[in-house]
Amino acid sequence: MYDNFLMNGGSFDNLGSPISTLCPELDKWKTRLPSSEFKVAIVGFGKMGLLHSGILNLLIPGIVKAIVDKSFFLALGASRIIKSIKFYRSLEDMVSKVEPDAVYVTTPTSSHYPLVKSLLEHDVKYVFVEKPPTLNYEQSKNLMSTKRSGQVVMVGFQKKYALPFRHAKLLLENGVIGGVEGVSAHIRSGDILGPTSRFDALGRGVLLDLGVHLVDLLTWLFKVKSVVRAVSKSLYTRVDDVFIAELEAEGGFKIFMEASWSNPDYRVPETYIEVRGSQGILRVTEDYVKIFTSTEHELLDSKRELTLYKPHYYQGIPPVNLADPEYTIENIHFLESAREGREPLTSLEKSLETVRLVDELYEAAGRR
Repeated sequence: MYDNFLMNGGSFDNLGSPISTLCPELDKWKTRLPSSEFKVAIVGFGKMGLLHSGILNLLIPGIVKAIVDKSFFLALGASRIIKSIKFYRSLEDMVSKVEPDAVYVTTPTSSHYPLVKSLLEHDVKYVFVEKPPTLNYEQSKNLMSTKRSGQVVMVGFQKKYALPFRHAKLLLENGVIGGVEGVSAHIRSGDILGPTSRFDALGRGVLLDLGVHLVDLLTWLFKVKSVVRAVSKSLYTRVDDVFIAELEAEGGFKIFMEASWSNPDYRVPETYIEVRGSQGILRVTEDYVKIFTSTEHELLDSKRELTLYKPHYYQGIPPVNLADPEYTIENIHFLESAREGREPLTSLEKSLETVRLVDELYEAAGRR
């Protein structure tokens, strides 16, 4: 069993082990990445741009060839320190001079749609855009109509690359807790604890910015049928600081979800999903999987319960560990998808349901 493998200190270097089921990206990963001749550009050199460029260059030294940022002072200062990368202030100027194979869009959400659309129109083959891909479903559909055959757009829904969530999906698909009878879930942080107007122009708040991760996981783990009800609260902003909703799944069970970025009890963001089944209960976060059942199961080492924490999943892997490990797995997945010519797990196509559901939730809560 892969659980024994994990708990006994196994690693992904042992090819063919059951653990590769959870993270196929790391199976012979060094041979599946493009060479340093593959040209990557980063648009937006803020926190996420720095993170992705750091991971990429550690995976494949020199793969990041160019960075685009509107800030003159940032581009000037960074160019004097980082000599191996060209800095630009114009997207069109960079694309024409560098002709990148792939471009990462790590700018604020409001700029995702025009930037990705421009890249697709300039025939950039591989585009990575941070979550959410667009402000709304209509913009995502427009990008789909702009995208040409062979072009790939991957969305930065990195929770799907966190091994505890992948493990939970595997356990649910194998019926370890029986039929699902109900779900409670939240994503909470303490990021917004004072008045701010920086989200006014965006018009949408915690559900789009933070809660979209939870919505994406719920659409991945369960087949969401409809929105039953939704309410939101504005505490420190003019948008939603707390968003609470009830969903109905195709199996007839209800999903209760909450997104909040104004909870002072959460210094570090947490994504929590609790699944109640006919034969047990499963709880999962970025940091653990806990499962309790009424019957023994082979995926629990023929036991009735199992608890695994983050160190059980990430023993010596991934090969680069900046921030949370799922970011590196996400980047490896993107690069392997580009080299192998396959659709990513979090492609724009596969993310449409998430974006559509976010729109429906805002409509149900009386927000645009």
